[in-house]
Amino acid sequence: MAFRAIALPPSIKGRLWLHSMPGRLESFGAFLDEARLRQLNLVVCLNPLEEVAQLSPAYHKAIAEGRLPFRWQHLPMRDFGLGADPAAFRLGVQQLAHSMELGEQALLHCAAGMGRTGTVAACTLKVLGLSSAEALHAVRQAGSNPQSAMQSGWIEQF
Repeated sequence: MAFRAIALPPSIKGRLWLHSMPGRLESFGAFLDEARLRQLNLVVCLNPLEEVAQLSPAYHKAIAEGRLPFRWQHLPMRDFGLGADPAAFRLGVQQLAHSMELGEQALLHCAAGMGRTGTVAACTLKVLGLSSAEALHAVRQAGSNPQSAMQSGWIEQF
């Protein structure tokens, strides 16, 4: 799956891409090549580590060994659900938004790059000043979308 750019507000210097789990639908090496090309500073993983281990062993090994060529942020969420710790989730989204304001190149991923990825992307856009409707439109334009009523409700409340 290709890196899919999210349209950010014009005042934001950074870039945000959405993607499936690195190494799940392409080789982990091919993902790393694209990450270098895009000059990624940060990857935000929305999967619990056991899910990463099952779906992308090479990525899991690189995480465990600290061999990633970018900062790695972990905001685990259940599939079709939300993060277990709402305060940590909110802080993680705020940190991602701040990274975008500073001009960083970041990538969000879950397993397929759809529901959890779309949820966090929309919440990030709200922190950056967009309304819920504008945030969801931008996320959908990039090919993602919240996949449950819980995820949609979280975006509204964020």
